[in-house]
Amino acid sequence: MIKCIKFSNFRNLNGEYYFDQKLNIVIGKNNSGKSNLLDGIRLAFSAINDDYFRVEKSDFAKCNDRVPIVISVELEPDSIPTLNYYDGNRSIKTGFIVTVRKTQRGRYSKEVSLLNGSNVDNEILKNDKKVPNVTIIPLSRIDSLFTIGMTASISNFLSSEEDYCKIKEASKEQLKKQLQTKINEFNGFCKKFGQNFDVAFADPKITDEKIYVVDADINEEHSYKIGSGYKSVANIIINSMHEGNNIILIDEIENHLHPSLIRTLIREIQTLNNSIVIGTTHSAVVLNELKIEEVIDISGKSLKDLDENTLQKLNVFLHPGRGEIILADNVILVEGYTEEMLLKKYLRNNNRNWTILNAAGVMFEPYIKLSKYLNKHIVVISDNDKSTVDGKKPSSRFNNLSCLCTENNIKLIQVDNTLETDLYNNGFLTGCKELLKRHESHPDIYVAKDKKKIEITNYLIENDVDLSTWHVIKEIEDEFKCN
Repeated sequence: MIKCIKFSNFRNLNGEYYFDQKLNIVIGKNNSGKSNLLDGIRLAFSAINDDYFRVEKSDFAKCNDRVPIVISVELEPDSIPTLNYYDGNRSIKTGFIVTVRKTQRGRYSKEVSLLNGSNVDNEILKNDKKVPNVTIIPLSRIDSLFTIGMTASISNFLSSEEDYCKIKEASKEQLKKQLQTKINEFNGFCKKFGQNFDVAFADPKITDEKIYVVDADINEEHSYKIGSGYKSVANIIINSMHEGNNIILIDEIENHLHPSLIRTLIREIQTLNNSIVIGTTHSAVVLNELKIEEVIDISGKSLKDLDENTLQKLNVFLHPGRGEIILADNVILVEGYTEEMLLKKYLRNNNRNWTILNAAGVMFEPYIKLSKYLNKHIVVISDNDKSTVDGKKPSSRFNNLSCLCTENNIKLIQVDNTLETDLYNNGFLTGCKELLKRHESHPDIYVAKDKKKIEITNYLIENDVDLSTWHVIKEIEDEFKCN
């Protein structure tokens, strides 16, 4: 439904965001504006669907309410007919602008217009059945929907408590019959998560009946023993089952959820009908379950703008460890697990905020492009493989990698032939020389014996060999300035 939303003077947001996927996940550091983005969407749609959103002075950038907040929302053509207009080419466009300004009385008013500046007929808009429902999760959880409410006052109008109970139960049964199809759909969703949940109904009121989740196995009116994670999942599912259009906003989608539950939830969200989900995350597990096109940086960058070849490789090879590159500050790309193990030990011992990612030798290019696109501080470490080339010069693979790093202004740290060769030449493997052998073609070069790479790494780790003077560490420290 939403194609693009653009903010001006709303909190710390002054940019535009594109949402062309069913599931859209926003990434960024704490306090970078992810939650503000969700609130901004709520504010915009509150002006057309009468949802409550209280505007305060702090909602204006730098609290300057002399300048209005302007939020422009471009929608898919004809998704809300009341908001249609024709552009200069006589094509249907759909969207609206919400302007929030301070009135002479000191209050804040919301004004709605079409994207071309034309007026909106508010009466027709109120009756437009395609105006979406907007739900933010997990700010309202399932357990908050259950309230004791008006039981006593209703019963006062009845001749007996027994009459009241009969009316109450009959009302609940009728509601359940009316909603049985949706309830069955909800039950089916829950079973995919290994849970048997049902819905029950609050005591009857004149308007605004509530439903809440119960444990179907226990047969209690309401169970507070249902875990917070499952409450979040149930809330998402219930709010996606409205027959109209739904915009579901989820702040930190991973909250309270075990990784296995996250995986199932994301896969089910991607199948929802009539719904667009916009969420935020700090979780590499969440990112691993997404297509790279579904990830949006809070700066407004959509990862779908990477070239097609890079997107394809990232969608195939981006596993949870490598997925952390999207969340990292300082990134070290290495080509093998031995480098990864040694550097991680150094990180722990020296409390460095570096993220080490194993690019599996030949897969540097997509991660370099991704890191560069997201403005990450990145270092690449690679063997020069000189023993594989006559004349003991760096291999063509290394030369190609060197060119790629130079083009992207990225620091490339050259390891002499292999990791073991480099460590031996720099005096770190004198205590385990029996694990090394001379290279067959170049006897002056030492390499690891067959299947001894891990033993060499274990030797360095178990003996707590100080690698702080190793040129690789020194070059990383110099590049990152101890950040």
